[in-house]
Amino acid sequence: MASGPTAPLANSNILLIRHAEKPDTGPGLSPAGRARADAYVGFFRGLALDGPGGLDHLFAAEDSPASARPSLTVAPLAAALGLAVVTNFKDKDYKSLAGHLLGLDQFANSGIVICWHHEHILPLAASLGVDANHLPASSAWPNRWPGDVFGWLLRIGYDDQGRVIPGRTVCLNERLTDDDRLDPPSGDPSGFPRNPSTA
Repeated sequence: MASGPTAPLANSNILLIRHAEKPDTGPGLSPAGRARADAYVGFFRGLALDGPGGLDHLFAAEDSPASARPSLTVAPLAAALGLAVVTNFKDKDYKSLAGHLLGLDQFANSGIVICWHHEHILPLAASLGVDANHLPASSAWPNRWPGDVFGWLLRIGYDDQGRVIPGRTVCLNERLTDDDRLDPPSGDPSGFPRNPSTA
């Protein structure tokens, strides 16, 4: 008996991060930002995710004269994983990115990293189906992303019908650098769960 079509984002995890630290001037990364970008290679390889293992897709906001930081942030990870970074969507065009991910079956059973500018990350998550009013307190979901915070990660987990799983949709502190001091609203001290085989 043939199975029916797979729902977009079924059994997938979307991991939303902000671009790494910025310099005083220019579109690139500061030394701390380059260090964070490099550290993401080991960080993402060591994540323990529910559902299919591994990362399959990388997205970053399109470069602009003011900022190439999202693509620069995930460039070391892309090189390490042998994946291309899709940069077809402008920062303010996050709804089109959400529509792209929600409209194609190819993103089912996937691990997806999206690197964006902080002011649009929470609206992007909402466009991807997250209703913050229906998340448990343990999700530590913020109602805003502070301008000086670079070390938060939003994970959105989807069930086999492509629906957001509230219990697998969380905001956590990456704890990659000494600057990652501000915990999400719950004050969760645990950081992101790590894969014991790579920790």
